[in-house]
Amino acid sequence: MSNAASRKELDAIAPRHIRAQAAVWVTDLHGPQRDAKLEARVRRWLAADPRHAAAFELATDAWQRSGNLPAHLPLLEVTPPPSARSTGSAHSARIPRSARVATTHPILAGIAVLSGALLATFYLLNDGTLATGPGEQRTVDLSDGTQVTLNANTRLIVRYDQSARTVALTKGEALFTVAKRQPRPFVVLIGARKIIALGTAFEVRREASDFSVTLIEGRIAVEPLAWPDVLPQNPAPGLTLLQPGERLRVATGAPDRLDLPPVERVTAWQKGQLIFDDASLREAAHEFNRYGAHRLTIAANVPDTYRVGGVFRIGDPDSFAQAMANAYPLRITHRRDEIILGAR
Repeated sequence: MSNAASRKELDAIAPRHIRAQAAVWVTDLHGPQRDAKLEARVRRWLAADPRHAAAFELATDAWQRSGNLPAHLPLLEVTPPPSARSTGSAHSARIPRSARVATTHPILAGIAVLSGALLATFYLLNDGTLATGPGEQRTVDLSDGTQVTLNANTRLIVRYDQSARTVALTKGEALFTVAKRQPRPFVVLIGARKIIALGTAFEVRREASDFSVTLIEGRIAVEPLAWPDVLPQNPAPGLTLLQPGERLRVATGAPDRLDLPPVERVTAWQKGQLIFDDASLREAAHEFNRYGAHRLTIAANVPDTYRVGGVFRIGDPDSFAQAMANAYPLRITHRRDEIILGAR
């Protein structure tokens, strides 16, 4: 996307002066002067105009992509007025009213730099999006105290309202530790299904239309998207109630499967590890390729009977390739950013 096209698309979301003010707010919220009064001012500004919220989300995303986001950042939640909520639109959920945009600020000297970062890194993610790139993991505290840990190459959209705390996982993998004693259900949208939870911990992984969800503690339900956002108490057709330790695996064209994988293996990525148990080399390579800059390729002449088990470091496909070459008659070939394992 060219800079000219980027500016036009950004201007369609919010004018330049609104984006500049949003950059100021994001900078202030990450500074030492953040307090309840500052947060209240930001909430009022966000509620004043839907363009403010869109610009703020863009500025937040730019801050995240610039690497300046702390490991735990409390996110602001804006409660729209009742008349706005009745519209049913995410961006029309805030009534526009007059708002004064600051024209001078102690940190304005840094706005030009941040604005440049906006143009360079905006992907027009203006729906409360949190995202990670290859080899990047991030832990974020949502406004209700729920903690989300995103694995590499993950994208999710946070949208809280008066009835539910909703997160849409569009790709990747995330661990949710849901805040307890909350009246609103916590809902994760994933394809044609959704996960309903209250005060639980669970891990969700999505690849295209397939996904798996592993319950670590508490109780969750996996149900059709059209069902009410209520945690069911009793079994019903189309509903899966998980117990701690259970994993539900949903794949296109196949029946749902329940199993009991070791939880430490499912969540090993949080410790920088990949744990394999009788995996094929291609399955292992697929996992490594989610993280590092060097792509691991298994040549077509390598049989699927070559299996692997053990613990390996995320982002270190070289050590994995060497271990496999020592265990099987394989040759390692390096080609630019690619590591190829082929039969000798």
